[in-house]
Formats: sequence, C-alpha cells, structure tokens
Amino acid sequence: MGKNLIFIIIHVNHHVFFLLFVINVNMFIKVSSFPSSMLFEFVISGITLCVLGIASWTDIKTREVPDWVDYGLLFAAFGIRTIFSFSEGWNILISGIIGFIICFGVACFLYYTHQWGGGDSKLLMGIGAVIGITYPFNSTSFTLVWFFIALLFIGAVYGLIWMFGIALQNWHIFSTKFVQKTQKQKFLQYILLGISLIFCSVLFFVPIVWFIIFFPLGIFYTFIFVTVIEENLFVKKISVKDVTEGDWLAKDVFIDEKKVQLRKTLEKSDVEKLHGFYDKGKIKSITIKIGIPFIPSFLFAYLVVVFGHSIFTLVGSFILF
Repeated sequence: MGKNLIFIIIHVNHHVFFLLFVINVNMFIKVSSFPSSMLFEFVISGITLCVLGIASWTDIKTREVPDWVDYGLLFAAFGIRTIFSFSEGWNILISGIIGFIICFGVACFLYYTHQWGGGDSKLLMGIGAVIGITYPFNSTSFTLVWFFIALLFIGAVYGLIWMFGIALQNWHIFSTKFVQKTQKQKFLQYILLGISLIFCSVLFFVPIVWFIIFFPLGIFYTFIFVTVIEENLFVKKISVKDVTEGDWLAKDVFIDEKKVQLRKTLEKSDVEKLHGFYDKGKIKSITIKIGIPFIPSFLFAYLVVVFGHSIFTLVGSFILF
C-alpha cells in the first residue's frame, strides 16, 4: 500500500501563497526495498535544501526572508516527522520537538539581544525541527551541535569574504578609513609586532608552530578591517517612511535632544512610533545597518552536516562511548 506525504502551507499577506507538496512513495524505484529511516532522511533533507536555497536567494536579493518560507520549513519538518512516526515510532517526532525547543531558546536569545533578525531566528527554529536531537541519545544526537559549529565557522569565513568584496567595490572609502584607523593605533601595533618577534624566537625550538607568528597582527588588522566596514560601508540613511520591521537601527534617534528610540532591531511597535514622528514632521530620516545576507551560511552549514554525516556520527560515538 502506497504512502502519500502531503503538505499544504497557506500564507496570507497581501498575496495568498499555496504550497502543495505531494510525494507518493511508490513512485520511487522499488521504494519498499529502502529502509523507512533512509527514506525519511532523503525526503526531509531534500525539502530542507530546497527551502534553504529559496531563503538564501531572497536574502541576497532583498535582505529579507518571507515568513511563509520560515514557517513552511517548520511545518514541513513536523509534518514529515509525524507521518514517519507511524512506521518509525514516536521517538522520531520527539527528536524534532527537542531540537525545535533548543533552537527556539537560542533563536530567542539571539533575537532579543539584537544579534539576529526575525528571519534568521525563525529559520533556525525550523532547522532545529529538521535535524532534531535523536532520542534515546546515540552517536547521531550531536548532529545539531555539529551544525552550530559549522554555522559559526562557515559564517565567519563567509562574512569575511563578503566584506572583502564590499571593500573592493568601495576601495577609495575603505582604504582611506583603514589607514586613518590604523594610524590611531600605532603604539598597539608596535606592541603586537614585538610579540610576533618573540614568537619568532620560539620557532628555533618548536618549528611546527610557525603560524602563530601571524596571530597578533593578523587578529589586530582583521578587527580593524571589520570595524571599518561596519562603521562606513554597512550603514545607510533612509527615509522614515521606508522603515520596516526588522531593520537594524544604527544610531539612537533624538528629537529636541531627547532620545526617543534606542538603536536595535526594530519591531512593529518601533516602526509605528517612528512613522508617527514622521507624520508629525519631527524626523525625516534615520540611519540603519545593512548587514550581510547570512542565510547562505545556513545552506552551506547544512550541506556540511548532510554530506559529512558519517564523520560527525563517528565523532559522536567516541564522545558517548
């Protein structure tokens, strides 16, 4: 008897989006010969990669991720887990719930500390439901941890590459500000250069650690590089009427020397308040941070987790046993 996986996601916001996803298991080549657990991984991974691809594209193009994409991944993850729980047992659904709860906590922390926007946070919740935390615990229970580690590492590398591209596009502004910034820190540079020379003497005894020579000055110039980009090339002045929920306010807003809005990720109530000031003619423009489209890092990190699954499982088995 064939199995059908059906997901209908409806989102209403100016437009109505219908996402109908139907999978007939019997359409696969001799699906019955595949273990149900393997089919589960195939289906949920395929859908997740498609969603992350769409989310990455919209984030790069518009710096926003539609809610229907975020919620679509979340509902699809729980829907797939629910359907497969009838053949695989309820643990497969419980695993998704545990992963969702953990990512929900992390997402709330990052959102309310104004480190991430709403789109990134909601997508992380969906990823938590997709990857889950295997229960009872075994070597695959650490997969979500590996995803976080991959996300941090890939996000850092991806961010630096993106910033380097921005610096090249605005070379005159960047080079001028970079020189000005480094000249203000000459004394610190001399100290770090001295530390690097001390490390050089260590090479006579431990040649294998030659790379530490570059650490002091490398970290210093990387910090200056990132600071210059953020302060000069990741800010934009826009009209208050164009402000939307999720915009990252770069500077506090003052009216008659009174602070009326703190710099942070703007929520709906903040936007309404600013629009009210604009309608009264009290403020015309504000400065927001543009930032980096971070969602592609989710896609790359998930690819690493999917195709490096066997390696992560092996490491997890050593941790447990």
